[in-house]
Amino acid sequence: MITLQNENLTVMINERGAQLHSIKRSGSPLEYLWQGDAKSWGRQAPILFPFVGRLKDDQYRFAGQTYHQTQHGFARDRQFSVVEQANDHVLLEQRSADDTRAVYPFEFILQVDYRLVKDQLAIQYRVENPADHSLIYAIGAHPGFNMPLTSAGRFEQVEFKVTPAEEYSRIVLVGPYNDSARPQLIDMHQPLQLNHELFNHDAIIFKTAGSDFAATLTDPTSKHGVTVQTTGTQYVGLWSAYPAKANFACIEPWWGIADNVNADGLLLHKQGMSRLAPGQAASYHFSIRPF
Repeated sequence: MITLQNENLTVMINERGAQLHSIKRSGSPLEYLWQGDAKSWGRQAPILFPFVGRLKDDQYRFAGQTYHQTQHGFARDRQFSVVEQANDHVLLEQRSADDTRAVYPFEFILQVDYRLVKDQLAIQYRVENPADHSLIYAIGAHPGFNMPLTSAGRFEQVEFKVTPAEEYSRIVLVGPYNDSARPQLIDMHQPLQLNHELFNHDAIIFKTAGSDFAATLTDPTSKHGVTVQTTGTQYVGLWSAYPAKANFACIEPWWGIADNVNADGLLLHKQGMSRLAPGQAASYHFSIRPF
């Protein structure tokens, strides 16, 4: 387990999946990050790569071959190696190998940079294509936060607000697949009061289309919460477990999305995928600020 610390924050990271394990403000006992529970959701903050969401029948076709891949890809379950580390910063990496090529026929280098910047945890994903052909992928984040943050509060009291506070196009899920051809409007001029029934059709997906977007969860009983600031995302999801009910909510920056309800299974046609030319790299940024 890796620990980062500055005068404001103490953050722990698991090298398996490069997954966040703990976020605390220095000098405070409050644990902001969900600690996982097999009865509802056993993960904490998985990295989604090389797919975001679910593929139809957990498979796709590329270059005449059919490949099987589970929801959100494999990066979250593979070991990362430490490239560099300091008290307030760590850079982790995983690369393509025989086990990834069996389900994903591309070469890649995936780096995750965690850096404490004053009272924020700045996170950068970097994807590099070391091969002589295009790399097709999606990437996203899935951090879960304890809500409420103390035993005095209730999940149903938690408020969710976004900046800019305006109407957004909401992508609806039909089962695990997106129905982007029939979006709904969601009015976020006022904060959204959480309740478990909000998630009876899975995540609430905001179409952010590359604009700067900040999402804040606040526990009004303790006056504490967390803000996730995103830059350049295509979508941001808000999710909690259902029908299992637990005291957490996820704010999920996505550069990709689950298969469309009308997807034909061909990777070249898949919605929301990024492409990198040989030798090229791309970076993706967001931050987490507990308060």
